[in-house]
Amino acid sequence: MVEATNTELVSRILQVFFVSFVYIFGVARAIGAENKMKWFKRRTKTTFFSQKGFLGEYINFGYPRTWQGLVVFVAIYGVIFGLGYFYVFRF
Repeated sequence: MVEATNTELVSRILQVFFVSFVYIFGVARAIGAENKMKWFKRRTKTTFFSQKGFLGEYINFGYPRTWQGLVVFVAIYGVIFGLGYFYVFRF
């Protein structure tokens, strides 16, 4: 295995961050607003510091409240962390 330079590692981490954002956006579109409302509980108390913009609200799922929400949660974060770790440190 060849050691990656710091620049390569930062580049890979930024790529994983961007692809993760696109992946979460795609999952949010695939699930739809109705299922997101049924499967996840949104934060009820908002402050100035916890407010989000349009894209932040769209990809904000909240806390899983059903087993379907838990499956979606595990699938999203399992794919992101699993493939992200593999791409950044093993590839």
